[in-house]
Amino acid sequence: MRASCLLMRAMPSPLRPLVRLPVALAVALALLASGLHVQAAPPGKPIVAKLADILSPEHPHTRTWQFFAAKVKEKTGGRVEIQVAHSAQLGQTKELYQSVQMGSIQMAKIPTAFASEWIPEVKVFDLPYLFADRAELWRVLNSPVGDRFRGDIYGRQGMVGLMWVDDGCRSVYARQPVRRPQDLAGQKIRVQPSEIQIEALQAMGGIPTPMAFGEVYLALQQKVLDGAENSPVLFWTSKHWEVSKVYSLTEQFWSVSTLVVNKGWWNKLPEDVRGQIRAAATEAEGYFQETYTADEAKALDQLKGKGVEIVTDVDRAAFLARVQPVYEKFVRKNGSELLEQVKAAKGTAAKPPTPAVAPAK
Repeated sequence: MRASCLLMRAMPSPLRPLVRLPVALAVALALLASGLHVQAAPPGKPIVAKLADILSPEHPHTRTWQFFAAKVKEKTGGRVEIQVAHSAQLGQTKELYQSVQMGSIQMAKIPTAFASEWIPEVKVFDLPYLFADRAELWRVLNSPVGDRFRGDIYGRQGMVGLMWVDDGCRSVYARQPVRRPQDLAGQKIRVQPSEIQIEALQAMGGIPTPMAFGEVYLALQQKVLDGAENSPVLFWTSKHWEVSKVYSLTEQFWSVSTLVVNKGWWNKLPEDVRGQIRAAATEAEGYFQETYTADEAKALDQLKGKGVEIVTDVDRAAFLARVQPVYEKFVRKNGSELLEQVKAAKGTAAKPPTPAVAPAK
């Protein structure tokens, strides 16, 4: 107790309240107070930015950030150095979001399913069965609707959206096949902490169980969870196939993420440097799409080679029928304008998807 009191007296008075805060928040605020977030570098030394993600070095996202970092160095002539931290080295997604807002981390990848806790507009990307394929998704991301998110919507959170990535179409994996809603009955399935995705998985027949990604492997192994849902690539790179041997192509959600940048840090960069970083991000998006689609094409074969059963005869129409109330609730709470803009951008009629069969009982 005496030591903590001495520490308190030794601190500058603006920092004393930090001892009452969680450690991660206190460290972040201390960095800000000390001025370490200011990007002005001594002559001859680069401006350094940290870019954080929770995924492994093998995942296409991490490889994209490494490509982006190399391009930034090249285009800025070494004036900017991007240091990539993978595998949740700087925290889980929620911590990364808060760290970018505060400026203790300059860049991070944030999935829309996590950002929806703070940014209501991004919930539209969490709607089930919204996109038929990757081409539809990317038409939206590259449209004025996508630009609105990267600029105005993220801007209100103290961030700039620099580029998009996706993580494929998410399907359920478990210890048994999932072909129809009845197969999910009583099954605890890990989902992302998205209100809409939780509602959708429940409507599909399962018991949605939000959980940090880093905890899923052990929960599956110990049978705390019956299953989870993710893309083929992430199912492969996470090694969840070691503890969950059936992958059913329910394909209910597309994973969308944004590389966000702290707005204050970004605005203090020289204008030419911002342009060079944006050019590097554009090239990185192209690299990502080539890399991801190649990995995706291999993932299912790799999983089969490890003894995973791939279930293709899924009654998606039955699942689609079940999730109609999720669309209706979304429109009641948020209005239809944004949903219609997304649907127009992807090239379809601006209306909720129409089920092919009557709702399953």
